[in-house]
Amino acid sequence: MKRYIYISFMILMGMVSSCVVPFDPEYDEEPVIFVESYPGASSGYIDILILPAYSKSNTSLAIPFKPEIRFVVNGTTVPVEGIDTDEGWYRAIYSPQPEDRMSISVVSNGFRSVYAETVIPPVFPDRKIDYREVESGIDSYDNVLFVTLSDMNPHYAYGVQICNETLYDYPDGPERWEYRYSGILYPDNMNFNEMMPVSLEAMDIDLYGGSLWAWEGKSLKKGENTFSIKPDTYGYADLSAYDSFFVEEGMRMIYDDQGNEIGEIAYTDRNRLLLYTMSEEFYKYRVANEFQADYSGFVGFVAPSNYCYSNIDNGAGAFAGINIVETDWITKEFIENNR
Repeated sequence: MKRYIYISFMILMGMVSSCVVPFDPEYDEEPVIFVESYPGASSGYIDILILPAYSKSNTSLAIPFKPEIRFVVNGTTVPVEGIDTDEGWYRAIYSPQPEDRMSISVVSNGFRSVYAETVIPPVFPDRKIDYREVESGIDSYDNVLFVTLSDMNPHYAYGVQICNETLYDYPDGPERWEYRYSGILYPDNMNFNEMMPVSLEAMDIDLYGGSLWAWEGKSLKKGENTFSIKPDTYGYADLSAYDSFFVEEGMRMIYDDQGNEIGEIAYTDRNRLLLYTMSEEFYKYRVANEFQADYSGFVGFVAPSNYCYSNIDNGAGAFAGINIVETDWITKEFIENNR
């Protein structure tokens, strides 16, 4: 297995839709600084979103926002450059490593200065991966990956994404499409109460263009350390086990703009797992925001309208480290060697 730390940094939170972040009027009428950054999400650099945040009930004139940023890694200051300062984007050129200690401070006239710290977590725990066909009906089966973990650390949270890549061999050159999602947990036995943040057992969160199945450290359900992922596809007993979401190749019809068939092209569809180790502040912040977005007005006692969690002193947002490992591509050989 090799480390996976080259994901392009993306912020997918609906509340950051412009260059000003609103927060709940009951939280505070004084403007604050919003900082959001996930060191460890990218290779060779760290992207930071820094914006002014005003109370929805604040009627005073907007204060000009000119942030001064100090970013420190293991006691050494790392320069921060503006990428798109109008939209609040800044970047530190540094490749995070496990156990790196980082801090950030931001000051701007008229705003309270903010400060936050985080540590890049260790790599994902040791694991054993096996692939099985599980009967799901008469002459039908599900293709399921079972992953058994060891040495989980109770001080961290973990997560899993499936990274799907499809390569099309077009006449004028190959094209590559990629997306990430969590698949379906198998067996599908989770209920709403088990996903409540008070238990912090497991939930799907939206991250890097797709769903991420995330859970706190300690252990999985009922002390077990094995989880299973079943993609939202199925096969039949008379079809090859490879004709599934995990690995597939062949020919596919292509069409012109009017929907007419113009021929077939070769394609290869393959997948791998992305395995996350998350700092506590990362997990709590994402869980709080996910429940706020999904259940606002329904479970307000769990996710109130203001921020449920933030590790930004005197401000809002999160400065939270993660570490990502990728598996090898799931190939026919991988499936046969891991049954």
